[in-house]
Amino acid sequence: MPDSTTLLSKFLTNLYAGVWAVKAAGAATSAYGVVKKVTGIADNTATDVLTVTVPNGNHAAAVRLTLVASLGTGTDAFESTRTALGVVVVARQLGANAAATAVALTNAGIATVSGGGTLTLAYGVSAVSGAVGATNTFTIQATLVKTGTITDMQCVVFAELVNAEASGVTLA
Repeated sequence: MPDSTTLLSKFLTNLYAGVWAVKAAGAATSAYGVVKKVTGIADNTATDVLTVTVPNGNHAAAVRLTLVASLGTGTDAFESTRTALGVVVVARQLGANAAATAVALTNAGIATVSGGGTLTLAYGVSAVSGAVGATNTFTIQATLVKTGTITDMQCVVFAELVNAEASGVTLA
């Protein structure tokens, strides 16, 4: 087994690259994290921010999310930032389609400059695609609603996937 200094060095290298893992992604009893930025989000439009893949098999997983949304380009650019925490719970039984539920957002907050435009933040999951007995996928989506003269918005997502079973759930 590598010494703790080597493990810490690998963890920090991957962390600064926007990805970290405890065991390989999709391995049994693993944790995996990724940071992703999605720009050009249209007003009041559910926009895919992550894709979750669930192989055919028995699976239990959770994706913990930190969402940081901000006003994009336009006169009111970056006048407001909103954040919240969410969790998506995933279950699948061999030979059945996956089920995914977005738990209500918590720890929501907003910072807005004086007189600035604002935004609201919601999230959810798409319908599961893929046949029974095949790999299933679904997306985690963010919906941002603005006030002001913004032409687009952005959302940075820090996602941590905890996976219970081998050949398990992954995200991108």
